[in-house]
Amino acid sequence: MSANEKAWVDLSGKSTSLSIDDRLHDGIAILWRAHICAQDTGANVWDLSLPTNRLFAAGMTSADLRWMVAKGFAEHREETTNYGDVHRSFKRGNDYFLNERSSLILTLRGAALAETLLGEPADSPRATLSAFTSTRPSGSFLSPRPPVVLRKAPAVKPRWDATRRELTLDGLLVKRFRVPALNQETILSVFEEEEWAEHIHDPLPLTMNIDAPTRLHDAINRLNRCQIHPVIRFHGDGKGTGVFWGVS
Repeated sequence: MSANEKAWVDLSGKSTSLSIDDRLHDGIAILWRAHICAQDTGANVWDLSLPTNRLFAAGMTSADLRWMVAKGFAEHREETTNYGDVHRSFKRGNDYFLNERSSLILTLRGAALAETLLGEPADSPRATLSAFTSTRPSGSFLSPRPPVVLRKAPAVKPRWDATRRELTLDGLLVKRFRVPALNQETILSVFEEEEWAEHIHDPLPLTMNIDAPTRLHDAINRLNRCQIHPVIRFHGDGKGTGVFWGVS
């Protein structure tokens, strides 16, 4: 197997190998990020679909996109959204015809391929946080990425705008919620009330039949996922009773 080939097991359990260069790798990576963000937020996957110009900017070509569709790794539709619509709307694409209004998503088969290429399970916080923001050396197929290093809370504090449902740091948009995320928003609201102290105690209300440390851990992981600018990192206190924050 050559250096730019990758063995993977598809949904049927069949093992095969594909030749994936850096251009394809980067395009698949941003499609995978959209796929994971849709899962994490509960949004309609087509609301987070990527237009062809975004994929071309990542280095993919029309032939690459048609190859993804032909192999069953991606699906495309033509956007018909009107100004002011709450959700994006689409009509079914025509075979392999793509234009400036076409947008793509990963299929389940494509998501399985992406998970193999990026070397991490789809629900890994590091996969969604850093796999798509780190710069890979030219010519590298799967370069190891450095772990996130946390620094203590800086002088500049984040700001949680509960009305706009936006988390910012020094004017930089870190995360925006488009669908309800009660546990995450509760944690951010308490940090805001505490003027972004380095640590807060678990603010989530007790719920029957749900383990509190597990629920807090899940909320922390979700806070770290799908950040627009991944500059804030949340982590637990090791006892399942509190949350810290820092800049990464």
